[in-house]
Amino acid sequence: MNAKKNKNIIKNSKFLAYLFTTWVPIAGAITSYIYKFKLNKKIKNKKAYAPSAYTILFFLTLAIALIVWIIYLSKGPITYETKIDDKIVPVTGTVPGILDVLMSPLKGFADAAELIIFLLTIGAFLQIVNTSKSIEAGVSRIIKKMKGKEIYLIPILMLCFSIGGTTFGMCEETLPFYLILTPIMLAAGFDTLTSLFTILFGAGLGVAGSILNPFLVAPAVEAAKQAGVDHLTTTTGIAWRVITYALLVIVGIVCVTYHAYRVKKDPKHSVVYNQMKDHHKHLKIGNNEQYPLTGKRKAILWIFGLTFLFMILMVIDWQGLTGFTGFVWFNDWLKNNLPFIWAGDNGIGQWSLIEMSFLFFTSALIIGIITWTSEENFLQNVFTGARDFIGVAFIIAIARGLSMMLSSSGVNSILVDGLSNMMNSINAQLGILIIFIIFILLSFLIPSTSGFASTVFPIMGPSIAASTSGLTVSGAITTFSLANGFVNLFSPTAGPFVAGCSLCKVSLNDYYKGAWKTLSIILLTMLIMILVGTALPKLF
Repeated sequence: MNAKKNKNIIKNSKFLAYLFTTWVPIAGAITSYIYKFKLNKKIKNKKAYAPSAYTILFFLTLAIALIVWIIYLSKGPITYETKIDDKIVPVTGTVPGILDVLMSPLKGFADAAELIIFLLTIGAFLQIVNTSKSIEAGVSRIIKKMKGKEIYLIPILMLCFSIGGTTFGMCEETLPFYLILTPIMLAAGFDTLTSLFTILFGAGLGVAGSILNPFLVAPAVEAAKQAGVDHLTTTTGIAWRVITYALLVIVGIVCVTYHAYRVKKDPKHSVVYNQMKDHHKHLKIGNNEQYPLTGKRKAILWIFGLTFLFMILMVIDWQGLTGFTGFVWFNDWLKNNLPFIWAGDNGIGQWSLIEMSFLFFTSALIIGIITWTSEENFLQNVFTGARDFIGVAFIIAIARGLSMMLSSSGVNSILVDGLSNMMNSINAQLGILIIFIIFILLSFLIPSTSGFASTVFPIMGPSIAASTSGLTVSGAITTFSLANGFVNLFSPTAGPFVAGCSLCKVSLNDYYKGAWKTLSIILLTMLIMILVGTALPKLF
């Protein structure tokens, strides 16, 4: 009787699932931008209001509660099947009340504790590194050595920024480099767009082609695993992510270098040619602050690079990929023979978020000792860095609370079933294109990669895993990475993009005029990569 009742509820709710996962995000994105456009037109001197990601996620949580109430009042509580102790058993979903809606973000904090700890620790680590000015000193040294050959700076710097983007989501951290690099580019005969493109496309394409970005890949994997996709790890699909990252960066470097070459050869090719005199005047060529590359800063750069190298080594499943069991043996030997050094259960290739947090915490402590001035300054840097990620932590908590409500109420089973059936009715190539478009639209509403992943993948992960269309969950994560990264290269809601334009004295209109061809080529490259990847499910 329960099974029959459940089937009727699912049948009657398929339209609801389709509406919630497709047209609601589309309508939300369009409505938000129409509203902003009209308000900007009506009130020129006032900043248009647009709801934040926090508000959007909270009202989505309230919408889920309303959906459950409607189903409960019309059909009764949702009954769905779940796996408990290797047995499939029927479960009756809970009906959330108003107080449950208010409590859901707090439950989300508890459920996502490891991920939030990880992000706060990385924030502290990055702040301590940034305070030392080591990265700026390294870039200044590169610029000084390349004097007279500035055209070669573009591929070198774009590669460096892209590595930062793909490994730790380098985004806001790029802002100081606009002030350092723009005067150099102008003095070398390029335009401000060259500086903007070098940094924005370098870091942005690195994020879009994230290999092990802890702010994108890890939250998506964790969200999908929380929803029952047990086989997924951060290294699933990593081969195709590496290929995608490399191709995107090569395409970006070629486009930006070609732009710089044309502008140097004939400045009239620049869309900001008429503003060049003002740019030279206002950006004070030759007066930018320099940071000497001291021994301490060299040591910090080594520690910075090695930290991310160790992170990559520690999360790759070497035993699963190569069959090599030496790391597991070494960890067991260390734990049994030298427990006063390490008694952890997870060795190289098996690290979780807590062990990765330990890595960044240890590196932050070492760098803090190298740059030590006082306990007060060290703790202030730790708290400042962690504070920068409090907003991200709240987004993840609200999104995780929403996910838990979806699961406990049974709505998740309806949405997963509806999406799975929709995926089964179309081929993999068409399905991945639809997913890509949905992800692009959602990225306007939820620009935060962590918040996006924590919201979408509890539904999308199980839906794709349960479908027979040939799509893979890791492929969906790669598609999400590309879609979100692409939007953040031009969206007015992307703070670092708008800030970069402002620092380089480039208006949004001039940026779009100068960048539309490059953006088109990047979009085409992304589409090719996801379509080809879909045909190679073992890699994708």
